[in-house]
Amino acid sequence: MRLYLLLTLLAVDLLAGGYIARCNQYTQEVRRAHWSQFGVDYPYQYGVGQLVQESGCRNIISLDGVGSEGLPQITYRVWQQPLKAKGVTGITAIGDQLKAQAIIMKSCHDGNQYKKLWIAYQVYNGGGLVKKEIKRAGIVDWEKAKASCNRGQSCFTYKGVKTCRSNCDINYEYSQNIFKYGGKYGSIIESSQYRYW
Repeated sequence: MRLYLLLTLLAVDLLAGGYIARCNQYTQEVRRAHWSQFGVDYPYQYGVGQLVQESGCRNIISLDGVGSEGLPQITYRVWQQPLKAKGVTGITAIGDQLKAQAIIMKSCHDGNQYKKLWIAYQVYNGGGLVKKEIKRAGIVDWEKAKASCNRGQSCFTYKGVKTCRSNCDINYEYSQNIFKYGGKYGSIIESSQYRYW
């Protein structure tokens, strides 16, 4: 119930555009963190778009039941070892959260043989299933990969009303939203090394 309420409040805030000013304050720190991991050709604006999608740029602990926290909604217990190896020993401070976000995204991108950013963002959000869906589709194409997706549903009950959404819709909307939100934080210049689609 709390998760549904949080998601509802976040959706209202996003629709109202309340996140734009809040997220602007993190743009340069996101840029530094992502450029330190990827180099200066990386379109860091998508990293800000990811913060919009994950938390509306609020430093919160999620009610998702897995312990996601901070602006980028990281589950530290899952990522603790690789983050510690890169010098991030906790994610209480926003600077550490943004470094951790960039480190995790670099890991998602490096483990992505297709080298498209939409795939790396979906891996961040929903794990490696997207790569299996691309393989089933036989082509690196967002629409065809989504059509080959057959994940279950996530359900929430609020005030006795049960609402369910397809996990395919949730994960594939994630990359669409990051692309859309990222464009609000400066001109994005794609390099041949970092293509979104």
